[in-house]
Amino acid sequence: MSNDVTTPDGGAPTGTPPTSRRRALWVATGVAGLTGVVGLAALGGLAARDDKSGGTEPVADNHAAAPQHSDKDSREEGKGDEHGKDRGQEGRAKGEWGEWGDKGDHGKVREVPCDDDALVDALDLTNRDHGGTLKLAENCTYEVGVKDRKFGAALPEIKQDVTIKGNGSTIKRDAEDTFRIFRVVDGGALTLKDLTVKGGNANEFKYGGGGQPPAPANGAPTDGAALTPMASGPMGGDEKRGEGDGGALLVERGGKAHLHQVKLTHNNAEGNGGAIANYGRVWVEDSKVYDNHAQGDGGGIFNQGVLKVEESHVDDNTAGGNGGGIANGNGEQHGGHGPADLAGAEAEKDAKGGHDKHHAGTVEIIGAHEGKDASLSTLSHNRAGKNGGGLFSSGGFVTVSFTAIGGNTACGNGGGVYAENTDLDLDKVHVAGNHADGNGGGVVVTGGKHWAGKDNGDAGATISDSVIVDNTANRFGGGIFNGEWLVKIEDGFLTREHDEDDNATLTIRDTLVKGNTALNGGGIFNNKAKITLTKTHVTKNTATDSSKLHRVAGGVLNNEGHVKLDDESLISNNDPTNCANTVEDCFN
Repeated sequence: MSNDVTTPDGGAPTGTPPTSRRRALWVATGVAGLTGVVGLAALGGLAARDDKSGGTEPVADNHAAAPQHSDKDSREEGKGDEHGKDRGQEGRAKGEWGEWGDKGDHGKVREVPCDDDALVDALDLTNRDHGGTLKLAENCTYEVGVKDRKFGAALPEIKQDVTIKGNGSTIKRDAEDTFRIFRVVDGGALTLKDLTVKGGNANEFKYGGGGQPPAPANGAPTDGAALTPMASGPMGGDEKRGEGDGGALLVERGGKAHLHQVKLTHNNAEGNGGAIANYGRVWVEDSKVYDNHAQGDGGGIFNQGVLKVEESHVDDNTAGGNGGGIANGNGEQHGGHGPADLAGAEAEKDAKGGHDKHHAGTVEIIGAHEGKDASLSTLSHNRAGKNGGGLFSSGGFVTVSFTAIGGNTACGNGGGVYAENTDLDLDKVHVAGNHADGNGGGVVVTGGKHWAGKDNGDAGATISDSVIVDNTANRFGGGIFNGEWLVKIEDGFLTREHDEDDNATLTIRDTLVKGNTALNGGGIFNNKAKITLTKTHVTKNTATDSSKLHRVAGGVLNNEGHVKLDDESLISNNDPTNCANTVEDCFN
């Protein structure tokens, strides 16, 4: 993938100025270049489809040659930047990723001709040789059409350290039958480079051992060791779970994958993760995940492990459930999907670790912010049938920086971001032009004490050095909704029986909240929770509520919670009023 990612006029800082200067530049971009902010989100999807160059690629396995789109922006093998460095060779796999990164050629190196069967054979031999490197034919389309029923994938499962160098080639499903492309099992490590993976389709109710009968509906084991149907992910041992997850790639617990300059497109999953379902460790670097679909959660990516998305684009994906772009865990209050709901309580537990199907993992989404090639990661134009049009998280840890989250839609709550019981950190993020049919057009932060009548943990969220603009919600909180999202309009925000204070705590620093629209609380709606504003400006937001049951606030509406402003924060020029209910130091 090339480094010609579009940024707004005057976009992210291109040098390494002091922190205060970087913050000023970032916020100024949002204030003076709102059109550019939204434009960046709009261009995210276009950038993800930058493969319109002409030419003809060979098609593997003697298929009739057909016009194919080569990847116009794929780099030549070994080509570096102006400083003589290949960015994939810079050793950026640091910290928790250890030394895992671009290892170059390792093990036995096999040249794979443009032939489908040759690819399957080479991968099988590489597994037997305890790992190695495959170099695909240049600009070839490998059309895999035979499903390995034992593994539920088109190719042999990855159980060693395997690197596949694509040379601009494509691996795609070419069959009426449904199957994913790659599966990485415990102990396996897959590296994909300069490759397109297309058309994978993960189907639920897959069973190993050559068509053994399914496990009983209550999830009890059988003598035949049949696979228990679960959409909630691999659970360890010899059982194969998550059979409907990961249309292009399924990474099981104990497995890992590194994608560098890879495109994942037009993949589908009947469960979670239209393109990727991760229960191990996945690093998506300088790549594009676009036009994928999941019937469950995570239209682009579903995560219950450790996920890092770096300088990449997750755009134009859809989910029937939560997380049109990325979903970190399943939402407990939303229920599971598919066969997981039928398997019973016992089948929801990991026999070893005791985790249930709602377990979430760790997600880091980052863009580049230094040098002439500085670019934002994008989560844009994704759609969720439930919550979290761009990003959804239920539990776990999520950090997002130097990223544009724009043009996403949620049929429920959280057009851009929906985070429940999650440690969430948004730093230097553009949240622009998102929409929720429910609450929180831009961002929803909710604690979740009310779910299942138990305390599931605190939701601690921080939004800093960011811009939240032009988002809309049909109900409350056009820009931000904080707290319990179950609010009844007809009650006039009256306390219902069994209500408790939500344990969501939100800190907003050095941030602009501007031009957002909702029924009430156009900029921010705080419901029975706590918000602290520091050096933050809430301005020119609009509330459209004409009801006489309660006060209307274009800027901030606080419903039985706590909103605190420091001396450098300002709530001004909102329509029809700046604040409603108790917001100290706010003047209408």
